Amino acid sequence: MNHAGSHSSGSPGPTRPGERLGFTLIELLVVIAVVSLLAAMLLPALSRAKESARGTQCLGRMRQLGLAARLYADENSDVFPRSQHSAFANGELPWERAVAPQLGSDALAWTNLLKGVYHCSSDARTNGWSYGMNVYFELGPEDDYVGKPEIWRRATRVLKPCVTILFAEDATSADHIMAHFWTVPADATDVDARRHRQKANYAFVDGRARVFAFRFTYEPAGTIDLWNPSLAR
Repeated sequence: MNHAGSHSSGSPGPTRPGERLGFTLIELLVVIAVVSLLAAMLLPALSRAKESARGTQCLGRMRQLGLAARLYADENSDVFPRSQHSAFANGELPWERAVAPQLGSDALAWTNLLKGVYHCSSDARTNGWSYGMNVYFELGPEDDYVGKPEIWRRATRVLKPCVTILFAEDATSADHIMAHFWTVPADATDVDARRHRQKANYAFVDGRARVFAFRFTYEPAGTIDLWNPSLAR
C-alpha cells in the first residue's frame, strides 16, 4: 500500500531535508580558480627544480670529460688530445674520439656518447656535442695568440690547473672554443654562457668542474682570463 509523500524505490530525491546532490556552478568555478592558482605557484618551482637537476647532471658530465682528458694525457706522454681545430692536420683523433676509451666506449663507436656524456640535457640541439675544448691546449708557435711562445700541449706545463678551463659549454657546431681570438667578452659567442639559468658549467685542467657566470671566467678589464693558461690565476 502506497503512503502519501513517499518516494518510489527508484527515486533519486534527497534523503534528508536540505541535502544537495552536487556543487553549484559558483562552487565549481571557485574550485577551478583555486586549482589554477596553486598550479601557477607550483609550476615555476617545478621548472626550477628540473633545470637544477639538468645542471647537476651536466656538471657531472663535464667532470667526466675533464678527468678523461687528464687520463688520456697520463697515457700519452702528458699530452692533451686535440680538437678538430688541429687534430686531422696532425694525424690525430679529435678529443671526442680520443677520450672515448677513458669513458668506457670504443673510439670507433664514440657517437654513442652523443646521447650521454657529450650531451647536456639543457641543450635543445639534438645533433652534435654540447661541449667544446679550449683551443689554447693545441696551439703551436705558428698560431697568433697572447702568451707566445708558450705552448700548453702538456698537462704538467699548466701553471694553475685548478683555475684553467679545459672544457666549456659550446654554442656552436664545432668541438672547440676559440678563446685565443677574444679581445672583449662580446667576442665569446662560441660559449653557451647562459645555458643553466644565466650560468654555465666549466671543466678545469685538474679534472674538477664548476658552475660560473661567464664574467668570472673572462673579463679583460678586470684582468680575469681563466682560458689562457699563462694568465689564469
